Amino acid sequence: MHTAQTGNTYRTRLSLVILSVVMLLTCGLALAAGPEPQPITEGMSCAACGMYPQRYPQWQTQIIFTDGAMAAFDGNKCMFRFLLNMQKFAPERHPDQIAAIWVKDFKTGKWLDGKTAHYVIDSKELGPMGKELIPFATRAAAEEFQKANGGTIETYVNINMNTIKPLMGGMHMQMNMPHSPAK
Repeated sequence: MHTAQTGNTYRTRLSLVILSVVMLLTCGLALAAGPEPQPITEGMSCAACGMYPQRYPQWQTQIIFTDGAMAAFDGNKCMFRFLLNMQKFAPERHPDQIAAIWVKDFKTGKWLDGKTAHYVIDSKELGPMGKELIPFATRAAAEEFQKANGGTIETYVNINMNTIKPLMGGMHMQMNMPHSPAK
């Protein structure tokens, strides 16, 4: 016999099951995305070149390791140099210790997963140390920028030392402030 009370109990249990599934999925997605970006503060130096990323907010990138440590960079070129040659820059680190890679969307300034970004390479837009890899959240945004500024578009998985090397020649620092941190 079906009563109103039986129906209410069924709906309550169903609601609890649905709520539990939603919570598990939400937690799973948060863990899959990895740790959130960390603040890049004054005095932190780029793990590849030694400049101070806090002075170049538009260009900041970071790698967060599984132990919670963070390596900050003043641009994507330095970050990729680090990633592609970790044994030189951080011999104590290994690629399997990377929990997250964060870059800033050039159009919005918002943090995005560096592995999903679309990078415009060798455009006329210069970063703190000259030619750069400029990240965008979408291919369409990268193409729009490319049309106005030149360069080529590449994804994270296809960037290697051959991509980086042409950006290294003729580097000229865009220094708005002294190289050493303020005392």
